[in-house]
Amino acid sequence: MSNFFVRQSAAYRNDLNRSAAALIGIAQGILCDAHLNDDEVRFLDTWLNQNSAIATVWPGSVIHARVRNVLADAVVTSEEREHLVELLQQLVGGTLETLAESRHVIDLAFDHGASVAIPSSTFCLTGDFVFATRAHCESVIENRGGIVSKSVTKKVAYVVVGGLGSAEWKHGSFGTKIEKAVAYRDSGLPIRMVHEDQWASAL
Repeated sequence: MSNFFVRQSAAYRNDLNRSAAALIGIAQGILCDAHLNDDEVRFLDTWLNQNSAIATVWPGSVIHARVRNVLADAVVTSEEREHLVELLQQLVGGTLETLAESRHVIDLAFDHGASVAIPSSTFCLTGDFVFATRAHCESVIENRGGIVSKSVTKKVAYVVVGGLGSAEWKHGSFGTKIEKAVAYRDSGLPIRMVHEDQWASAL
């Protein structure tokens, strides 16, 4: 029975990654002419409604909420159009001209204004770091009185995302640590997603 659930879990994860990659492909196609028209907004809404695997989890849930808000009054204003374009650009990692060179994780989940207090706080690190290897970054935290967790739990105060990101994130696999942290945060837990720069500034 346990093997069945393992296979089911793996199948769901594969479906989720395929859906995420498809969403990024759709966003790239929509942005290719630097103009977002009403039909494209409605198509995106329809596709997300038909692909609940990605529409109900981050980052698809963020895109879907924005699209539904834009279409709520059946009128897409220029301001709403501009904000949706910015969100889709964050999803794909920037404009199409810079995407090929971009390796950083997408910006959607970060708590940019969060201050980082290291002593007695629990940290979980993900991605590749400019500062040093992840192991060395963990030792730096511990040397300053912080606690390091290898996984995202309800006790984690900060998930620190390395400045080099991950090639996987650009191609649709956003990482279970980020997804779990966002889910905890959305449920009301005081967990913060911070960029490596925010963490390094607190050292």
